[in-house]
Amino acid sequence: MGSAFWILLVPASSLASVILFNFLTPKKSWAAQGLLLVATLIGIYYDPRICVPIVLQLAGAAIFFLLFQKHEAAKLGAQLREAAKIRNQENIERQKNDHLKFDWARSERDTVRTLHLYGTMKGLGEALTWDEMVPHIDYAVQKGLGFKEYQLYLLDENQGYQKMITRGFKLQDPPLRDLALQPQWHERSAEIYVEIPIRQGEKGVGVLWVRAASNPTAWSEIQKRKNELLSECLDFADGLAMGLQKARLFSSIEKLSRIDGLTNVYRRQIFNDRLEEEIRRSQTFKTVFSVLIADLDHFKNINDTYGHQAGDEVLKRVGQIFKESVYETDFVARYGGEEFVILFPQADPTGVFRKAEALRKRISEQEFAFGWNKIRMTVSMGIAHFPRDGSAPEGLLHAADLRLYQAKENGRNQVISS
Repeated sequence: MGSAFWILLVPASSLASVILFNFLTPKKSWAAQGLLLVATLIGIYYDPRICVPIVLQLAGAAIFFLLFQKHEAAKLGAQLREAAKIRNQENIERQKNDHLKFDWARSERDTVRTLHLYGTMKGLGEALTWDEMVPHIDYAVQKGLGFKEYQLYLLDENQGYQKMITRGFKLQDPPLRDLALQPQWHERSAEIYVEIPIRQGEKGVGVLWVRAASNPTAWSEIQKRKNELLSECLDFADGLAMGLQKARLFSSIEKLSRIDGLTNVYRRQIFNDRLEEEIRRSQTFKTVFSVLIADLDHFKNINDTYGHQAGDEVLKRVGQIFKESVYETDFVARYGGEEFVILFPQADPTGVFRKAEALRKRISEQEFAFGWNKIRMTVSMGIAHFPRDGSAPEGLLHAADLRLYQAKENGRNQVISS
């Protein structure tokens, strides 16, 4: 081969390297460039005069390397962009998952609180007495609202606050004043309290005083759901107000159904239930008790002489005397008409007789004023003792009734016991 061939080969190889790099893969381009370099070296071997043109070959190699570096940089950039895109997509997916988890947890928490609140409202709606309401209030405040320590105050008939429930140790005192319209936040000795007014319309019912947080960490957690918590407090307060009012109404109705409207002592059926209960208790604990039946003497004459209104006043006053003259544990009831009955739990027969004599004497000495008239009244009494005179309600009442009849037959105004 002539020198002209090798001289032409050098620039041709440079041009070829550029062309090959653009049309071949990087590995093939490297291989082609290597072959061209080998061919150049062979040319130098045969004709040293082409050493000068080798500079052109080196320039071509430099161009090749620059293009290759640019290609690799572009490739690396594309890979980095793709990796960044993937990471960004993963972050987006992770954030979506985190949001979904957070929303799910909040939804689950809201569902649990809603169920707690529903259970509370249902329980408060079903509770008919204060004793039945207390467990539902505890459940609502501790499980539904999440407050472990609280105090519940209710307003009495004189608009005075009465502490009804206390849960917790050494709670700071609430501001017992006119009821607020909305829940109020209070800071007492670095502790956070919530004052939750309980109202039914314009009427105040009471206030729930809860310790919401006792340290900054707990307070920061409370603040995350502050508005939501206040809404739950209002719902609970409304439900509690309705439950309390219903319980009070039921208690009033129950009291009216248990109490004789004229004499203000218990009705006969309530006494019968109490007597059966006392028999079971005495049989279990091997104790004794007594039953007294009292009948006003010649009561019909008062109605005939002074009228039924006067008779009602006498009955009312006699019922009051019976209630005032016995212990709180004793049970006074109107047995029917002008008859009264008294249950003396765990009473000694001798002591019951003395108490009956004191009652008889007090009634005989009492003046019942009606208008311008002064009416006097006597009473006859018969007493039976458990288990001596009977172990069943019928037997005891029959024995007491027989002795009352004996007192009437013997001249009235006396007490007959066994």
